[in-house]
Amino acid sequence: MIALLVLLVAAPPDTLRLSGGVHPGPLIVSRPTLVLGAPGAVIRGSGKGSVVEIRAPGTTLRGLRIEHSGRNVDDDDSGILVTADSVLLEDLVIRDILFGVYLRKVRGITLRRVDIEGPSGLPESQTGNGIHLHYSRAITIADSRIASVRDGMYFEYTDSAVVTGNTVTRSRFGLHYMFSHHNRFENNLFSHGSAGAVVMNSNRLIIRENVFAWNTGSRSFGLVLQTATDPTIEQNLFVGNGIGTFFDNVIRGRYIGNLVAENWLGLQLYDNSEQTEITGNALVGNTFEATGGSGSGSYLLCVEGRGNYWAGAARNGYDLDGNGVLDERYAASSPLAELARSREGLRLFLGTPAARTLDWAERTFPVFDMDRVEDACPAARPPRLRVISALPAAGTERGAGTQYVAAAASLAAGLGLLIIPNRGRRRRFKKETVR
Repeated sequence: MIALLVLLVAAPPDTLRLSGGVHPGPLIVSRPTLVLGAPGAVIRGSGKGSVVEIRAPGTTLRGLRIEHSGRNVDDDDSGILVTADSVLLEDLVIRDILFGVYLRKVRGITLRRVDIEGPSGLPESQTGNGIHLHYSRAITIADSRIASVRDGMYFEYTDSAVVTGNTVTRSRFGLHYMFSHHNRFENNLFSHGSAGAVVMNSNRLIIRENVFAWNTGSRSFGLVLQTATDPTIEQNLFVGNGIGTFFDNVIRGRYIGNLVAENWLGLQLYDNSEQTEITGNALVGNTFEATGGSGSGSYLLCVEGRGNYWAGAARNGYDLDGNGVLDERYAASSPLAELARSREGLRLFLGTPAARTLDWAERTFPVFDMDRVEDACPAARPPRLRVISALPAAGTERGAGTQYVAAAASLAAGLGLLIIPNRGRRRRFKKETVR
């Protein structure tokens, strides 16, 4: 093994060039170094510990394939373990690892064009996260791909991060977020997992122009917001998920200008939120549009005459004065959604004529004692939403079935009327190819 312990005497930064071919690891960088890989250069670990460990600030790692770490969770075995500030990781491929990149108590780290994929077929308990951030600050993660790991990105006590242009697929949660504040997520794709993103106990996040797609199952989500204060969620696309967006104890949130389409349930709203604005969104083609949300002051669905476009309301409502707002308030909640959410066996009957008749009768002559979210100024026409128009193929990942085909056909037919492509912004993620 070439235990590459970089302790050279030249003035920093040093340069270490690795030729094409396999170089036995581990590589331990304890002095500021520019590590460059020639085409075909591979650092292969022994199957114990981390393959690359960066201990020196100002280090750059570029152009390498890194593979075969240990699998000891207690030791944070990783493709790359970073414990120093101001490190650049760029143009890397990471395979056969526990954690892809582990950042431990660092600042000023940039990851760019890093391709991480874990081994397939392992139980969740034997997998690690693609990028794990622990007590870190001022991190940038851009234009990277993550697949087949436990959580794509796991944030804990990490502030002031910018995450843009990434693709995360085939993970439990694309983004798992705990006790982290003032971070920005833009132009990312989270698909084919149990949840696109789970945000817990965090403040002042910006979640903008992302795609949360095809996260399916009886308890799957596009986005979960749980104990979040002052979040901004705008111009995102939620499509083909079990539940589009889940709100639980969201304080002063702003959920504006999103497209929520072809999910089993569009919005799940718990009454313990406060002063959370939900306006200017379009909810189209969902089996059910919303549940919960009736608590006084929990959610503001009509602000200064601006509400949301609900496909159910537009289908049955009318705008006699032509002001763009339907003439009656709209109760988006359905008793069938409440029943089916707690009794999954009933979902088989939701599309029957009897179920549709029951739903109409309950809206007309309410009988059930249930929370009802109402929009006092529902839009008569769909808004032209400026959201990302790129969408991954529905059937290319796990669990593809007839529900994907139907949703994809509906989207292809209708969503073009709602979406204004962002031509001024470079589309940073590409359709995934599994390697």
